[in-house]
Amino acid sequence: MSIKKVLVTGLKILAVCFVFSLAFVIGGALSGLSHIGTDSPASQSVQPLTEQVSSSAPQAPPKPSAQMPDNFLRPFLIFSICVGLIVSYLILRSSWHGWPLVAAISVGIYVVSTVAPQIESVFFLSNKLPPGLVRALFLQGAITAALFAPLAVLLLGKWRGVSRPPATVGYMGTSFWAWRLVIIGVAFVFLYMFFGYYVAWQNPALRQYYGGSEQSSFYASLKANWMYHRSIYELQVFRALLYAGCLYPLIRMLRSSRWESALATALFLSVWTMPLLLPNPTMPASVAHTHFWETLGFSLVFGALAGWLLSFPSKSITIHFPRDVVPSSK
Repeated sequence: MSIKKVLVTGLKILAVCFVFSLAFVIGGALSGLSHIGTDSPASQSVQPLTEQVSSSAPQAPPKPSAQMPDNFLRPFLIFSICVGLIVSYLILRSSWHGWPLVAAISVGIYVVSTVAPQIESVFFLSNKLPPGLVRALFLQGAITAALFAPLAVLLLGKWRGVSRPPATVGYMGTSFWAWRLVIIGVAFVFLYMFFGYYVAWQNPALRQYYGGSEQSSFYASLKANWMYHRSIYELQVFRALLYAGCLYPLIRMLRSSRWESALATALFLSVWTMPLLLPNPTMPASVAHTHFWETLGFSLVFGALAGWLLSFPSKSITIHFPRDVVPSSK
């Protein structure tokens, strides 16, 4: 690759970073989220208040007295650059073009950054959140994804062209996918509880913030949730299927090996934990930073596992012929 091409590609990626930051701000303005966030006790943290507090029952946090800090620009720029870099990598490595690529990117962004996290807010806190907040959160995420995805594809020169399947094409039976989905569901629930207990719930400030009690062991936390809050397990299985559904098109469009698909998926999930580093008027910095490390660890491990399982194991083409059809030897 020539130096000129490297420089041009770098400028395009920087433009993608800028477009994301602009789309994010426009989404917040058009959805009314910025106005609601200044008046509500549950503001616009991308992760819901119950997102990874898996060691006790989700509870509405008390209204904090801290005001929004002024150091918003730097973490927001870092967040925008990271999103731009990772999404650009996915687009440039994709074998898809045009609207199929736009659909895969926009749906993946919307589900991972908005739908999957905020569904917990709806499930646990729908009667405690201020009017209009949940609608604004979903609308802001939809506007951001709808504006960002097509512009990113256009800037990176992937709009024109014929989408083609990757080298790893296979026709697998129901059992091939069934056991993979079972592993993804079980792994999601276990990792959610594991990082929730060993990372988040070890912070006394976080336990105090959510009004929860300390558990004696990881097993004790699993047992307590199963006895008193069993619905949390059902919810996490549903969220696991959401993740699998939106990640599969991203994996299938990549021209990459299995390990590279796993790495790309892990990075894609991880980048959406970074809003927890943004100043938040409703969450103390200690709590938000603990949630960041918790969700980052979860996203890296689960993303790599999901990317590996949803990729085909070899580059060979596997075709299963019906029993009454014999391929020609000519």
